[in-house]
Amino acid sequence: MTVLDKDELRMGILATLVKRAPKPPGRTALMKFAYLLQTIRGIPLGYRFRLYNYGPYDEQVLADARSAESNGWLKSELVTYQLGYGYEFEASEDFHGDEISLSDISQDCEEGIDWVIEQFGDESASRLELISTLVFALCDNDRRREKDELIARVHEIKPHFSIEEIDKTAIEISTVLDCVTCGK
Repeated sequence: MTVLDKDELRMGILATLVKRAPKPPGRTALMKFAYLLQTIRGIPLGYRFRLYNYGPYDEQVLADARSAESNGWLKSELVTYQLGYGYEFEASEDFHGDEISLSDISQDCEEGIDWVIEQFGDESASRLELISTLVFALCDNDRRREKDELIARVHEIKPHFSIEEIDKTAIEISTVLDCVTCGK
């Protein structure tokens, strides 16, 4: 077993997230899994997320997923839906998870991966978009937004979600939001 470099480690973490997910995640879901793993669980993946169409986004996550495909750890498939199309990821037969040894991945990371999948693995891409945007918008620089301000801000960012839906989701994930540290 060779020690993985940082890029290989990230690819392995993405492949592990896909492998442990209860259903094949698409690009949006995988992006949000990585965001929540880094932001809530504090796993230093090195991604620089910014707000984009479907919530927090970093092109490097998709680049790492493509590299994991090239490595033979992931495979993606184009799937057609009623209103369009998307991609779903699966761990390839060549990825058994043993590419990431305990010396490469910390116990915190293992627990973080399990936590992300347990908490969010069954969520739709749309709901993950809302959840991750709530987490992203919670902090205004170093200041934590109050609940009403947070809901208004998320509705401003994502007007296709109703205030009621945003409020309900904020209540449902309140323990997750409590884990977010604002500031340095």
